[in-house]
Amino acid sequence: MNSRPTAREQFLQSGYRLLGELDTTDLARSLSISDVVEGTGLSHQTFHNTYPGNSRSGGSGGKEAFVADLLDNLTVNYSGTVVPADPATGWRDVAAPASALFDDLTSGLMRRRLIAALFAGDHEGARKAVTAEFERLDNDFRTVVGQAIQAQGGSVRRPLSLTSLSTILTALLDGLAVRDMLAPGSVAESDVTEAATSILRWAIDPLHTDRSSPDPDEEDSLELADTLRPDLEGDVIAATEVLFLDHGYFQVTLADIAAAARIRVDDLRRLFPSKVDIIVAALKPEFDRIFRLRRADERLGIEPAIALQRTLIAVGDFVIANRAMSGGMLLALSFEQFQQPSTITTVMENLFLPSAVVPILERGRAAGVFSEEASVLEVAVMLTNNVLFRCLTRPTETSAQVAAGVLRVLMPGVATRSE
Repeated sequence: MNSRPTAREQFLQSGYRLLGELDTTDLARSLSISDVVEGTGLSHQTFHNTYPGNSRSGGSGGKEAFVADLLDNLTVNYSGTVVPADPATGWRDVAAPASALFDDLTSGLMRRRLIAALFAGDHEGARKAVTAEFERLDNDFRTVVGQAIQAQGGSVRRPLSLTSLSTILTALLDGLAVRDMLAPGSVAESDVTEAATSILRWAIDPLHTDRSSPDPDEEDSLELADTLRPDLEGDVIAATEVLFLDHGYFQVTLADIAAAARIRVDDLRRLFPSKVDIIVAALKPEFDRIFRLRRADERLGIEPAIALQRTLIAVGDFVIANRAMSGGMLLALSFEQFQQPSTITTVMENLFLPSAVVPILERGRAAGVFSEEASVLEVAVMLTNNVLFRCLTRPTETSAQVAAGVLRVLMPGVATRSE
């Protein structure tokens, strides 16, 4: 017969239950403002000047305002995952980024991620504040995992994708970092390397053995209704974008796209004869928007230098909003021009980025604002190519930052005078 719990046990159980129900924002409210002020080296008066008012009297100033500001601007202080400059060769080199991220996690990043996750679960402002940093870490790590796959010349084994594989590895590292927090030194860096290496060895298929076309029986099972969907082309474009994100442009076949979009390969070829045709269909409407905005600037008489900056920002918005497709377009232009020259023609006719700024450069030269050291087309190519490359290689920069960086370097060679 079980004995009745003692008073102490009942108190402890009640405390455990309350801890589980605790709103973590109460933790932020328990901060000592004296400690916060002391940590800055500033004065209490400066604090109250920054957060005027008195929350004790029912106002919204003072400590209450500081806590609200703190939660709405919560940060993990994630500084970024270092992407290896040289391509990986051996398997240990492939797993090196996982070890580097584990070092960052155990050096304080894991504790900050846990704290941010707790606050994000209870406070909408905190959730919005830290989501971008969580996503940035995931995207950075997916990039290095993608490079590891490319270094081995393979693809991710199904049913995994690049996204799911990087998520699994990140979760493994998070778990190992938590274990090391509980028992410092219990997880050796060599163990992390071995674990990541083993997973990558299994997950990477160097021969692309499972990237083949669907079996005929599977295609035959697709019903006619699948080709009568309201926007079949849109479904194909959406499926292609996901596949490009997960596997990269070269590792995706039309058969892969057909399977993902639930359409027969023959029907897909009738809609889009090649991957490049899918890219053009996806990007053309957004590309046309750049021209519409530029024409509006022309009609309003916007100065050429300002119009150029505005159009380059629009180009940056175009690339950033369509990163997977834009990356595919760049790879198609770079590597398929010798095997499939028609690729170049298709892209040039529909998505020639330099054409967006050529009229602005011509207008600027006529007004004496831009120099004539190089041909208009050459300058346009340099400007738009640099925006394209920078948007694809610097995912944390905004389109405005990209345009400013490109113009800061190239504008002295474009302008005839200082702006």
